[in-house]
Amino acid sequence: MKEKSYMVAIPEKQDDISPEKIKERLNSDSRITVIESDEKTICYKISIGQRKYTVRFALTPVEIPDYFRSVHLFTDLDFQKIGSIKLGVSVEMEYTDSFLESYHDQLRIINCIMPDKLAVIDIPSEKLLSGKWVKLAAESEIPPAPKYLFTVQAVSDGNDEVWLHTHGLKRCGLSELEILGSNKEMCNSHYYIIETIAVRMIKKEMGLNPSEPMFLAWLTDKVAMVAALVDWKDGLRYYPEANIGKADDRDDYHAEGTSVIMLYLSPDDRDAKKLSKVQELDKYLGENTMFMVSTSETERMRKLAQERIDYVRRAADGKDTHILLKIGLHVDKEFLDADRDPEEQREHIWFELRSIKKGLFTSKEMFEAELTQDPYYVKGMKKGSIGKYSVSDITDWIIFANKRRYSPD
Repeated sequence: MKEKSYMVAIPEKQDDISPEKIKERLNSDSRITVIESDEKTICYKISIGQRKYTVRFALTPVEIPDYFRSVHLFTDLDFQKIGSIKLGVSVEMEYTDSFLESYHDQLRIINCIMPDKLAVIDIPSEKLLSGKWVKLAAESEIPPAPKYLFTVQAVSDGNDEVWLHTHGLKRCGLSELEILGSNKEMCNSHYYIIETIAVRMIKKEMGLNPSEPMFLAWLTDKVAMVAALVDWKDGLRYYPEANIGKADDRDDYHAEGTSVIMLYLSPDDRDAKKLSKVQELDKYLGENTMFMVSTSETERMRKLAQERIDYVRRAADGKDTHILLKIGLHVDKEFLDADRDPEEQREHIWFELRSIKKGLFTSKEMFEAELTQDPYYVKGMKKGSIGKYSVSDITDWIIFANKRRYSPD
């Protein structure tokens, strides 16, 4: 069952919120069409593009639970300002089947009714979002990363066992995801399994049926990771030794609409619906593992990376700055699928930026970069290979500077 998405926007100034200002700002935004309104209950029927929503607003006390995660940088001064604000505006709406667009629309609505905001509390994903980031995301034509829609929580038993599970996917009508029986050594690798499946479902705009296979990655040239989902009660049968994640550990939220990730270890297992624990392939994880990302998500990442490439240019000459570029390499002919556009068939892989230069005989900007790992589908290149690439080849980037990490998202 799809749950409503509930966010609370925290204003920079307490007197910047009122039902009158909400009405005025909604009616003045060119992106938003107000179809119907009930000003007494502050409820509006609106449309953004082809998507229609019933949005309920309310003045609500600002309370940030201790376990909510700050996904952006907040200074002590930021938190002092947030602590001085007693009331925020809650924004409640049900998403359409275009999950990522609906999330983007909710940020746009918040940015419209509250241009100056300190932060936004995203209740379903249990995240605290920077007000500056919300503004940046809302004003872009490109949606934020799908991983903003959910959070993966790690619950420990106080020893080595870790229970991983998501929050936030139910607002998309998707099952929450779990991995049982993880541990402190492997939980980070297991996190990427959960993230990959969640992102793929969000981009596909539909969930997986029980036991339906999903290819995630080649772990070696012969070992594939193929996942499937089962109800948590069925999943627990494969983990009789589990100390956490059992029925007694679950409140109502964690006892309904949540699935355990399992694996098919071979095509025969898949055909016979024979499931195995994720831990069966632990020995292969972390060794140059490249999880499968959907073509549409790769395109979203590419557009955002190129929209914000000026951050890379500005950081390139900085002292103690380390920059990684993800480049889309054309795969070798032997790996091409004849039924797909060759331009879509690229291996996206990380390079370390060495310099940004203009060509000798052209003003075209070139990014000279060194390959950080061996490709799977480009046999002529190895770790350490150096090449020159244009902005159009870049599909993602990361800047490491001032003990911080900056990415397009």
